[in-house]
Amino acid sequence: MGKVSARLCASILAAVALIALGATRASAQVDEGWAIERFAAEITVRADASILVTETLEVDFGRQEKHGIFREIPIRYDFNERQERVYDLRVRNVIDASGKGLRYERADEGRFARIRIGDRDRTVSGRQTYRIVYEVQGALNAFPDHDELYWNVSGKWPAVMRAASVRVRLERGEATRVACFQGGFGSDETCRATTRTGGADMSATRALIPSEELTVVVAFPKGAVAEPKMKLEDRPREIDAWWDLTPATLGGAALVLLAGIGLLGRRWVIGGRDPEGRVTIVPEYGPPDRLRPAEVGLLVDESADPKDLTATIVDLAVRGYLSIEEVSPKGLFAGHDWTLHRGKPADDGLADYERRLLTGLFGSGREVTLSSLKGTFHETLSKAQGDLYRDSVMRSWFPSDPSGVRNAWRGIAIATVEFGTVATALLGIFYGAGLVGVAAVLVGVVALLWSGAMPKKTAQGQELLRRILGFRRYMDTAETHRQQFAERENIFAEYLPYAIVFGLVSKWARAFEGLDAQKAVEGWYTGSSIASIGAFSSGLADFSSSVSSVIATTPASTGGSSGSSGFSGGSSGGGGGGGGGGSW
Repeated sequence: MGKVSARLCASILAAVALIALGATRASAQVDEGWAIERFAAEITVRADASILVTETLEVDFGRQEKHGIFREIPIRYDFNERQERVYDLRVRNVIDASGKGLRYERADEGRFARIRIGDRDRTVSGRQTYRIVYEVQGALNAFPDHDELYWNVSGKWPAVMRAASVRVRLERGEATRVACFQGGFGSDETCRATTRTGGADMSATRALIPSEELTVVVAFPKGAVAEPKMKLEDRPREIDAWWDLTPATLGGAALVLLAGIGLLGRRWVIGGRDPEGRVTIVPEYGPPDRLRPAEVGLLVDESADPKDLTATIVDLAVRGYLSIEEVSPKGLFAGHDWTLHRGKPADDGLADYERRLLTGLFGSGREVTLSSLKGTFHETLSKAQGDLYRDSVMRSWFPSDPSGVRNAWRGIAIATVEFGTVATALLGIFYGAGLVGVAAVLVGVVALLWSGAMPKKTAQGQELLRRILGFRRYMDTAETHRQQFAERENIFAEYLPYAIVFGLVSKWARAFEGLDAQKAVEGWYTGSSIASIGAFSSGLADFSSSVSSVIATTPASTGGSSGSSGFSGGSSGGGGGGGGGGSW
C-alpha cells in the first residue's frame, strides 16, 4: 500500500478516534450552566518523591438539581511507541466544607481514575463544597541538575472556573524556578507565579472558560526528594493498531487463507470425496438390498440421526416386534402420549442396533409410555447409533466410521479457530499483523462447515446411495401410481418407515386416499387418528416428532443439588494530572 493510501487510512482512523473521544467526553466541551466559584489546590512534594494533593472545589449549581460532581485524573500517559507511564493514585478521603465525609466511588476507566462524589439517592442545588485528598506515586520528573513537578492542576471542566489557584509545598528544600500557564490545550498564556519559603504560589489571572486549564511547573534542587523514578509499563496496542495494512500482513493473511483452504480441499479430494460411479438414477420399486430405514437414512446423509431411529421404531412395529397405542389426553392442558407394547420376541432377523433399541425401550417389562422415556433414553440412542455406524463399516459402505471422521474434523476445526484467535491477539499486539490470525480463524470456520462432507463412502456404498435415490424418486411420485399401489397388499405400512426417513409421509399417505386406515395399520397401531389415512398420517407425524424429541433429550444435570464441586467434573487521560470533571 502506497504512502498516500496509508496516510489517508491514518487520517480517517484519527478522525474516527477524535469523534469517539469527543462523544465519550462531550460533557467536558460544553457549558452546563453551573459554575466553579473557586478551585484551590495544595500540593505537598514529599521527601519520598510522592505528592499529596488536596483539591477544594466550591461550586454553585444554582437551581439545578445534581447528585454531585466527578473528577477524572489521568493515571496512564503515552511514553513511547511501546510503553506507557503509569501513576499510582490513591484517594485518601473526600469531605465537605465542615469536614464531613462524602460518599464517593473510585473507578479506573481507560487511562483515567474517576472519582464520583455524591449520593445517587439524593440531589443537591446551590453552593456546595467538595474537598478531595489523594496521593500520587511516580509524578515527579528527574533531570541532571534538578527535579521537577510539572502538573496540570485543574484539568478540563464543562463549567466556568471563576478563580483557580495552587500552592506547592516542599517537605525539604526550596523552589528554584516556577512557571504557570493558563488557557486551552497548548496555550503559552502565563499566569501569576511567585516563590516563597518552602514552596510556591500560582493562580489564574482571569476566569477560565469551559475546557481551559491551569498548569504549573516547579523546580527544586537534586536531593530535596528521593531520586524520582518513572513507572513504565508495556502498553497494549489499541485494537485498531492490530490491523496494519501492509504488503506483509495482507500477503501473510492471503497465504494462510489460501494455503489452509487448499489443504482442506486436497484432504477432501483424497479422503472425503465419494468415488465416482454410475450417475443415472432410475426408479427403484423397493429398498435396495432390503435395507432397513435407518440404514437408508445413514447412506443418504452419512449420519445416524434421531429421525432414522424413529423410523426404526415404526418399522419394528410394522414387523410385529412392538405395537403403538395412542393415549387420550387426560386434562385440558395435557399433551398427546403413546404406549408401546412389546410384541414378538427378538430374533435373528434383528440387527444389533434394532435389538438395542428394543431392549432400551422395554427393559424387562412389557409396555412403556413414550413420555416416561424422556431424559432416560439418550444413552440407548447413542449406543444404537454406534452399532449402526459399526455395522455400516463392516458391510463396506464406509471405509471408516463417518461419525468418528466428522468429529475428528470438528475437533481440528475448533482447535484451528482457537489457535487463530490467540494468534490474532498476539500478532496484533506485537506486530500489527492481526489479519494473519483472522485468516487462520477463517480456515477453522471453513473446516467446521466442511466437516460434514469429510466422511467418505466406498464404491459399494455410493452405488447403494444411487439406488436409494431411485427408491426415493419412486415414493416421491407415489400419487401417480395409485393403481399400482392398490395391487400390492401391505405396501402402505411396509414402506411407511422409509417415508419417514425421506420426509414424504404426507405424499405417501395421499397416494392411498380411500384406503381402509384401520386395516392398513391393523396389529401394530391403535388410536383415534386412524379414522382415515390422512388423519393417520397427521397422527404419525405427531408421534414421530415426539419420539425424536424424547429419545434425543439428555438427562438433567444434578451437580448443583448434589453438592458436588465444580472443580471436579464441572462443565460447560502538559504534564501529569489534568483530566477534568463534571456534574452528575
